[in-house]
Amino acid sequence: MITASQVAEVELHEPAQEDEPAIFDLAHLRRYTLDDLPLQREILELFRVQVLDSVAKLRASCDDRSAWAMAAHTLKGSARCVGAFRLGRAAERAERNSETAEARARSAGRVAEAAVVTLAHLG
Repeated sequence: MITASQVAEVELHEPAQEDEPAIFDLAHLRRYTLDDLPLQREILELFRVQVLDSVAKLRASCDDRSAWAMAAHTLKGSARCVGAFRLGRAAERAERNSETAEARARSAGRVAEAAVVTLAHLG
């Protein structure tokens, strides 16, 4: 379970490159939840489950373009909703780069890396 102090300590912006979005934008989540801390914790717990589920689906469905695209699209949307913009961008890139099973497998690996960074950042 994510604690109140962990939510409060998330850094607002930590871009790796000038054009790369923040790992996590707490100000976005605060606006989205009207600064309701218990709601933020609940949303982040649900998000953590969604991330793990979506990454597992991406890795398992490289041969099924439709299922793979749905998993990438779902992850893109949920990441953007909570303020995990770097993961959202990785999922968006994966969604666009899905022509072959090999491309989907490579993209799934990149998304998994972004997911690990995001979840580690959230604590």
